[in-house]
Amino acid sequence: MSMTGDHRSRARAATMRARGAIADVPRPLWIVAALIAAALIVVIAAGGLATARADVVRVSQGDEIRTATYAITVLDTRLARAVESEGLDAEPGETLVVMRATIENLSTTPIGVGSTADLTKANLINTDRPLLDLVGAVPTGASTAVWRADGSAGQVFLQPEVPAEVMIAWTVSSESVADELSLEVHEAEVSVGAVLLSSHVVTWNAGDVAASVTLPVRSAT
Repeated sequence: MSMTGDHRSRARAATMRARGAIADVPRPLWIVAALIAAALIVVIAAGGLATARADVVRVSQGDEIRTATYAITVLDTRLARAVESEGLDAEPGETLVVMRATIENLSTTPIGVGSTADLTKANLINTDRPLLDLVGAVPTGASTAVWRADGSAGQVFLQPEVPAEVMIAWTVSSESVADELSLEVHEAEVSVGAVLLSSHVVTWNAGDVAASVTLPVRSAT
């Protein structure tokens, strides 16, 4: 469709009026608008428009933390060079961070503390994003050890609603150990994925930090 000369004149006039209206906007308002736009870009890039995460609750050793799927109470933490009963021995430049805690499985199926139980993968430790995350020391890459505090042999599995006292030992770089250590306890985001036609695996993925436990550690002897 072609435009008549009259239509072209009207279009040009409308364009000129729009440009004039924009030009009439005071320069300070343009600067403010540009700053707001830049701030929004930064906020969006940082995930600021997502649901805000609640402030992390900081608790002391001995306080119980209850999430929807499990509960934990850190009882004691120490630095060590070896745990003879478990055959653990730190290499030169390494230190063991040994924690004693009571953990209760609040779900309806058994879970493993350091491994998978049946078809439930709890991811409490020994994963890239553990639910129990040691902060203030850099792991060396060695597998995190776990055993029952009473010395019972075998892997540590927790039955529903049966608290158990367990030991967890992280192997970390000695130089990386900060003056203050903490344990970040994450909420579990439970996902279910099909493995076989007749069964499903349940995975606990690390969600928001439910609480951070300050760990007053005893030095290695």
